[in-house]
Amino acid sequence: MEASEPGRTPAVMALAPPPEAARRGAFASTPLAWLLGAFATILSVGAVDSLTRSDVSLILFYLVPIGFGTWAVSVRWGAALAVASAAVSTGADVLWRLQHAAQDLAIATQVWNGFMLLGTAVALVLVLGALKGRLEGQELLARTDALTQIANRRAFIEAAQLELERARRHGRPFTVAYVDCDDFKLVNDRLGHAEGDALLVTVAQTLRGGTRAVDAVARLGGDEFGLLLPETDAAMADALLGRLLATLQSAVSRHGGWQVGFSVGAAVFLSPPDDVDELMARADELMYAAKRHAKGSIRLDVFGGITPVAADGTDPR
Repeated sequence: MEASEPGRTPAVMALAPPPEAARRGAFASTPLAWLLGAFATILSVGAVDSLTRSDVSLILFYLVPIGFGTWAVSVRWGAALAVASAAVSTGADVLWRLQHAAQDLAIATQVWNGFMLLGTAVALVLVLGALKGRLEGQELLARTDALTQIANRRAFIEAAQLELERARRHGRPFTVAYVDCDDFKLVNDRLGHAEGDALLVTVAQTLRGGTRAVDAVARLGGDEFGLLLPETDAAMADALLGRLLATLQSAVSRHGGWQVGFSVGAAVFLSPPDDVDELMARADELMYAAKRHAKGSIRLDVFGGITPVAADGTDPR
């Protein structure tokens, strides 16, 4: 494995938000906050409902918090909000009747109206739940490679952007590595595309199984894969990539027809680069440098660190 001189490009550091603002923002987006807001809205509508005539319908105002609760939290809690709305609405009608000694609307009619609200609300919950599930499924497909069932390039870029922001806040190193399958075209030409696809699936499963749960593994396109390794310095990346390369070679060697190797380029960032494009370009350049030097090798470089200088002004290395 080779390690070249660390880069000297300065990184732009971002300030983390104030702790108080971060806590307020986190609470505002929690399911508990959504549920409390929805229940409070339902109770407010019920209070208004108890002041109006029993035959004045406020069903739309009950449905709004139910819809928001279903979308922001879950179908189960949306159903709970629907039941609560029906109970509050029926109670409000009964309370108005008792307060005004009204005889024009029977209790049975008021209960029937409550069940009508419940049915309408449950229908809304089911429709919104199905729509949310469909959209989440489409979103997952848009970020998943259809062949290997790991993340695709789009998801990898998004994960890299998040890691870049995290590194700016906490100042911790991270590593981006590109893995290229050497002589993959020969497998397609000699054995067919079905064998080539099987090889890519094996590589994806091996990479996913050989990395941590916090690491991102993606197929970037063709026979090229990307690894995003948070809080991983040069020594950790060296050890991990060495093990991964050995595991990959062992996995493909069990299939006699797959005469391939793997070239790896790894960029270790002690401080974050300016943007994701630079981050990915560094790893890409190192991967091609590994292929030019010797197929089946690993090329690792460190960026963002301070180059040591001897007393005479020369590089001591």
